[in-house]
Amino acid sequence: MIVPSGLNRRLAAELAELNESQLAAVLHPGSQVVRAGPGSGKTRTLVAKAAYALDAVLPPRRGLAAITYTRHAAQEITDRLGRMGVRAGGRIAAGTLHSWCLTRILRPYGPLVKVAPPGTGEIVDDGSDDWADLLQHCLDETTAGDVVKYVKTEVVKIRRRLAAGLEQDERDPLARAARLFDQRLLERGWYDFDLMVSESLALLRREPRVTGLVASRFPLLIVDEYQDLGPVLHALVTHLHDHGKVDIVAFGDPDQTIMRFTGADPAFLVSLAGRADFRDATLNVNYRCGSAIITVSHAAIEGIRDHAADPSRDDPGVVELVTVTGAEDEHAQITVAKIDELVRAGVAAHQIAVFYPRKSWLLDALLAALDRSDHEYIHENDRRLPDGDVVDFVRACAARAVAGPRPIGYPEIDQATAVSTIGQLTGAYRRMNESFGAPRPLRRVAARKIATAVSEVSSEAGLTEWLDALDDALALSTLTAGSPQRRDQQAMAELKRAAMRNNLTVGDIAGALRVGKITLTTYHSAKGREWDYVILPGLVDGILPSRRWSRQRREWLPAAPTEYDQSRSLFYVGLTRARRAVILIEGSWWHGSTGIPNHSVPSPFVSAVRQHTRPVQPNVVNSAWQASARP
Repeated sequence: MIVPSGLNRRLAAELAELNESQLAAVLHPGSQVVRAGPGSGKTRTLVAKAAYALDAVLPPRRGLAAITYTRHAAQEITDRLGRMGVRAGGRIAAGTLHSWCLTRILRPYGPLVKVAPPGTGEIVDDGSDDWADLLQHCLDETTAGDVVKYVKTEVVKIRRRLAAGLEQDERDPLARAARLFDQRLLERGWYDFDLMVSESLALLRREPRVTGLVASRFPLLIVDEYQDLGPVLHALVTHLHDHGKVDIVAFGDPDQTIMRFTGADPAFLVSLAGRADFRDATLNVNYRCGSAIITVSHAAIEGIRDHAADPSRDDPGVVELVTVTGAEDEHAQITVAKIDELVRAGVAAHQIAVFYPRKSWLLDALLAALDRSDHEYIHENDRRLPDGDVVDFVRACAARAVAGPRPIGYPEIDQATAVSTIGQLTGAYRRMNESFGAPRPLRRVAARKIATAVSEVSSEAGLTEWLDALDDALALSTLTAGSPQRRDQQAMAELKRAAMRNNLTVGDIAGALRVGKITLTTYHSAKGREWDYVILPGLVDGILPSRRWSRQRREWLPAAPTEYDQSRSLFYVGLTRARRAVILIEGSWWHGSTGIPNHSVPSPFVSAVRQHTRPVQPNVVNSAWQASARP
């Protein structure tokens, strides 16, 4: 295909570098599903699609919405557009589904039809005590004593099915609790993230003029990770397409559906692709993984896929399978031994990642083994810290302060994990001000003030004192007081309490500063990212997939079909994060919640891989690392 003329220079150069299938997705004028396999340049294609639409297709007063799975992904889209020479301004709304619904539907259009959007402090987080207490009251009214922590996930799934209008057994007590919970939230004037989305969908369905207004402002809707965003998003997308004539571009991969426990289902993406008014396209060149890794990843999902390695790549990559005889402690010991081998071979620590499925004995063993080692590491799911936009901003400031005055970017690390520049921090601060409805004087913070606030400090500096100084400089406590989210209002106080309780340093929260550090993270958090070397310990039937204890039968039951499929997708995602090599550590012993070691068998997902690679003995240096290591 030929790149159109008349584009800005940087955008034209970017389109010229795309392969044929990527360029076809960018230039297609209507709705489409883009099935993007691992390492296929999905984000690059998505951003190029947005840039081309803004630069050459959409009228000057019209824009597009880009719905992403995480806040970081939305920021990356905005940053990449800027580097491509596209100054979108208010013409692009990039954000998570719930933030888009809040800022682009409920707030601007709700008051027009007498629907009150959430005000200050009226958004409750599903991890808060208020949220859990209210749900428990609803369970007490409708069920036979169910407890929130045991049924929370199922209630969330039911709420989403009900909001989307999908069939649900109304005799189910949890369905009655879910309906009552939504009703009680609205009675109190509270919203949680799910209710923001479901009420937005209800508003669009009930008010055709609101659908028309949204469609007029955003005639193009681009959705990332479509397979994981669930039934309410699918209902919202099809409504805007069918009733608002909005063009939809859905990027996703059914094989990477890792959020089934929340109601996500690859069938939604597949059904969209099967519509006559959608183009069904595929990005099938895997620029990340070598051919050996691609082969075993296809074996793991037991399917034939047309993903192929970059034809210009010579090395096939390395797949090493290690069998251990002990339980989680031995998995952790071998993990550290393999890290030792890689580092001795010249591999940079920040190019090594270790994944685990969930908080468990395996995570405890990995943390203990890494703490005993000489390796620095980042545990991304550090529960000592609160969550939210404010905390993300403060952690980015900490990383900037520890990194020093020079902007740091690592070509081999994706932009979402690089240390933010002063300009990016300034933009994030201004967006928070606007989102929280802060007075205009607070919005007029120049880059110079941000630069002063994040001036260089030692990573060992006390966090409490640094937070006080940052708060004074940027008026963060004043700013967050106007947030509709309770967690944002409490963020600075929670951070300061965590700092004092755990005696934290500035370096402890500077999560983006990754040079020289191993990454320890969940399979879920690894989605959309890449490292040269990936280690997957705990490949036991009982850990991945997990097993559930039955008090009636007094045994560990195999994973239910949905949970099994979820675990298979997680394993597939884990395999395909590796650019150069993946180390699989399998075993047959594991600890359940009872603390008693259980004898099982290796993960069934490894058996297919075994046919394509030979196991090697643990603690033996594999000469393949010497050949594939990159200083």
